[in-house]
Amino acid sequence: MPRPAAPAPDPARTLAGPRRAASGWRVALATLLALGVFVVDTFTALQGAVAVVYLVVVLLVAAGAQRGAIIAAAAGCCALTVASYAHGHGWPAPDAALLRCLVSLAAIIVTGVLALRGSARMATIIRQASLIDLTHDSIYVRDTDDVIVEWNGGAEALYGYTAREAIGRRASELLATAFAGNRAEMDAHVFNEGRWEGELIQQHRDGRIVLVEARCALLRDGAGRAQLILEAGTDITARRAADAALGESERRYRAIFESARFSFWEEDYTLVVGRIAQLREQGVVDLAAYLDKHPAFVRDACALTRVTDVNAATVRLLGAHSRDDLLGPLDRFLPGSDRTFAQVLLTVFDGTGAAEGETHLMNLKGERVDVLFAVSMPLGPTRYDRVLVSVVDITARKRAEHALIAVQSELAQAARVTALGEMSATIAHEVNQPLAAIVTHGEAALRWLRRDAPDLAEACEGIERVVRDARRASDVVNRVRSLASKEPRQHAAFCLRSLAGECARLLDGELARHRITLTIDMEHETPTPHGDRVQLQQVVVNLMANAIRAMGSVPGARELTLRAQASDPGTLLVEVEDTGTGIPDDIAAHLFDAFVTSRGGGMGMGLAICRSTVESHGGRLWATNRPGGGATFHFTLPLAVAEEARA
Repeated sequence: MPRPAAPAPDPARTLAGPRRAASGWRVALATLLALGVFVVDTFTALQGAVAVVYLVVVLLVAAGAQRGAIIAAAAGCCALTVASYAHGHGWPAPDAALLRCLVSLAAIIVTGVLALRGSARMATIIRQASLIDLTHDSIYVRDTDDVIVEWNGGAEALYGYTAREAIGRRASELLATAFAGNRAEMDAHVFNEGRWEGELIQQHRDGRIVLVEARCALLRDGAGRAQLILEAGTDITARRAADAALGESERRYRAIFESARFSFWEEDYTLVVGRIAQLREQGVVDLAAYLDKHPAFVRDACALTRVTDVNAATVRLLGAHSRDDLLGPLDRFLPGSDRTFAQVLLTVFDGTGAAEGETHLMNLKGERVDVLFAVSMPLGPTRYDRVLVSVVDITARKRAEHALIAVQSELAQAARVTALGEMSATIAHEVNQPLAAIVTHGEAALRWLRRDAPDLAEACEGIERVVRDARRASDVVNRVRSLASKEPRQHAAFCLRSLAGECARLLDGELARHRITLTIDMEHETPTPHGDRVQLQQVVVNLMANAIRAMGSVPGARELTLRAQASDPGTLLVEVEDTGTGIPDDIAAHLFDAFVTSRGGGMGMGLAICRSTVESHGGRLWATNRPGGGATFHFTLPLAVAEEARA
């Protein structure tokens, strides 16, 4: 574990403190010396310039005191000199004595000025030295033999050695310094150029390896001879570890990017983000509403988005020879990008970070490719020049879905034809009734016309009955044809009560033969569903026919109820309920699977087709047993679709 950095030393304590401690005795000694000089100069017969000794007093004070003490010492010495000469020679003094006095004063003043300048330089040196000691970087000075002569607190924190332990030892041995290049070349560069920068591998006191970014400067003396080398170092161990981790992460990312079996894109949204920022500055707060009014903005933004990199799977997906063929504006591959790309723009605007959806691309051959995409936007204020987009080709799945729908349509057609075969007797009965009525009313009309006095009123009434029954027969034929027709799905709003009545008329013969009472429980206010009328008619007919067969051998009252009502918000619930034998437990779990039936000779496809038809309309189909006997088949249709159809 790295040692915690030592607290930064206070420069006032580290350098000024010792000087302050030493200045006390210097001031005391200087005071005694000044008094001694005054006594000798004033009360003895010495005629020399004794006052010059006051220079020693000033220098002694300047060696350890501050600016104020130096000024006070110089002023005091000048005062003592004047007092001594005034006492010994009177005033005015002789010319020779006065000259000696002035010389002494000048010497004291000059010495004081020089001492003040020296003190200022020393203060500057102290501040600079304290800054060096305060810096977190390692700074040490070594001589030309690599022996350490100075060692700051940053070096102590970086390497773990105190100044006392480091000074006097060779730096390369103490720190086990290793060089990325040649040591001799590094030394030659320092001595020739005066500077060197590079990375060193050194060792902490506890044995850990430390990577240091070093900067060396050569210090020369006045004659230009190499004297000392100042070396500053910054610990980059953590930074290099982070760089290595980042590099490894980038390598893993590139490996995944290149080897993935599905398509990866890197896109630059910088210009798009700039355009969106301009919209914000213009006061746009609802981008969705803005895009509805300005669809050209979506196309322009798509053109501003640049594809900067793709993986090999993308090259194969779009039929390119190399990735360079795919770099450039995104709108080349999103010709119908208005709605899809608008979703991406809203993600950028809202800062939600991800956009997903389904769209289609155009490959370089002009062929449509259906895809699922996911755009991972960076969160927060960051760069948008490397936005990752993943794309999954679902063209084959789409084709399989269309093929499945086609197969389901074929099965539904086969089921309708089978149902028509089973209802042939009912259809014959339905058609024969109006045909027989037509013959009867036609013959009666002929008799009224062949009389000697034709009764035109009766004849017209008979002919009207013929027309009415003919239309009835035509309706029966049309209903049968619509049930058996193989036409594309036509979604439209329709009246469910009217459809139920048509289904009842188709099964009227079976209902009568089995003495079944039919109840249609639908209010006129029942919401209007939306879908393919023929397919949903087949669903209702199939469920009603199954109910009739289930009640064929049941004794007692036989009741079939067809009802519809609004269920959960936005949902229409339709129910076909019977009083038959119910659903056997052994097939209840697989009732809607293909080829599952409890009726001998049945195909087992009717309920499976009913379920797929209902689900293709956005609903669901299920069945339950009634507590009193019989079963109820329920299916739902979303009312939201119905309301949309109405609008």
